[in-house]
Amino acid sequence: MKKRLFLFIAVVLFVVACIKEPPAKAAPDTSWLPFELTAPEHVSIFWLEGNDALSSCSLAWSKNDSISAWLTKMEDPETHDAAVAEFESHGYSDLWITPQMDWSIDNQTDWHYNKYWDTDGYDEDYVQHLGDWAYTSFLTYSQKTDEAWVFRYMGNIDDPSDTLWYGDHENADYDGWKDVLPKDCYTIVKTDDESTAKFDYENHTIYVRMRFLVTIRTDEEDIKRASDWSEIAAVGKEAKGYEPVKPGDLPAPQISDLRMTDEEFNGFPVIAFQIKVPNELIQKDTELRADYAHGGDIIIEVEARVQDKGEWVVLQGDWILTSGELKYKLLTLAQQEGKVDKGTPIELRARYCCRQSELDDVWSDYSEIITFGSKEMEVVTQPTPAPEASEDEENTPASEVTQEKNKCWLCGFCPCPLGLCIFIWLLILIVIIVVVIIVLKKVQKKDEKEDKKEN
Repeated sequence: MKKRLFLFIAVVLFVVACIKEPPAKAAPDTSWLPFELTAPEHVSIFWLEGNDALSSCSLAWSKNDSISAWLTKMEDPETHDAAVAEFESHGYSDLWITPQMDWSIDNQTDWHYNKYWDTDGYDEDYVQHLGDWAYTSFLTYSQKTDEAWVFRYMGNIDDPSDTLWYGDHENADYDGWKDVLPKDCYTIVKTDDESTAKFDYENHTIYVRMRFLVTIRTDEEDIKRASDWSEIAAVGKEAKGYEPVKPGDLPAPQISDLRMTDEEFNGFPVIAFQIKVPNELIQKDTELRADYAHGGDIIIEVEARVQDKGEWVVLQGDWILTSGELKYKLLTLAQQEGKVDKGTPIELRARYCCRQSELDDVWSDYSEIITFGSKEMEVVTQPTPAPEASEDEENTPASEVTQEKNKCWLCGFCPCPLGLCIFIWLLILIVIIVVVIIVLKKVQKKDEKEDKKEN
């Protein structure tokens, strides 16, 4: 017995000795980012002139090419996994970018930023310290320019429990619009339902600045890295006026590196190319997107045709200004041509279009034409054949043909009630009768036995 116990203990010790501790996980390299972190560019803000809430403004901003390219990788299913693997290799479990906006009234010094902007407004006990007036978390996308509406509904002044206007100094600890707006910069507008504040854009100015806050999530914590603040934009009394885009203001696109992707759309190829959007075009696009009164945007239009043949056709695909790779579907080209043999030279060109409210669209010149060899494409239309009538049907009145089609599939002459032959119905009836007779006989025998017992 002792020998067995000793042997068991020895085996357990041997197994424990063989178990190796997992290698220590490398500390996250938080100095690394998959893009260049610079401040938002071309920040623009315009009053919506009452076309939303009384004080609403439209805000727009752009990002550098490396941020735009990384967000494109994250959004594209073809490259998403590789982008995630890249930041995971540096010890991150997640990574995202949050645009933030700070503001000041009538000067460029009384900003609202404090430490809670780095934590979405909450402290370590998850108590809120920032109200609706703190713009700490806008959405951002891969296109060069993003936009949002700010200074919207500020709450009901007639309602003392309205936390938008009065804040919440009991359950949490944050100010409302009442606490952050100087009293002389707004008027109170009263309606049948409520009273609300309207900023006086004629006599006062709102200055805004923006930054990107990057959150690096690791297994242990969230780490924040912020860009510098952007250049300051203004809306109101001291803001500059809008300058419309005129013919000749738009440069021709610069496109290159055309390639055929592995993707398809409705069975037809998808192509891609690189585009470099100039800085001045991005600036004008942010102004257009922010300015509701003149509003609009600058988009990209791409056309293709079989080389030296046919009409140019507009391709479906990316149209929002984005530096980097854009993708386009060849479906509309295939539909125009009907059939395109493999290796057929296809020409492609692009141009910018500026759309402005109440003004004619402005177009740039076309880019240089670039050419690629197509995959085989063919649009096949297969008409649905009409059912052929039999010789008997061709010489038989329609009523008789209908009757012929309605004949029973089994016997060939009964009306086939409820889809079953009359003979099947008879068989079912016979089975039911037999079952009833058997049951009645069993009941009768049982009754006779019980009568005999009683006698």
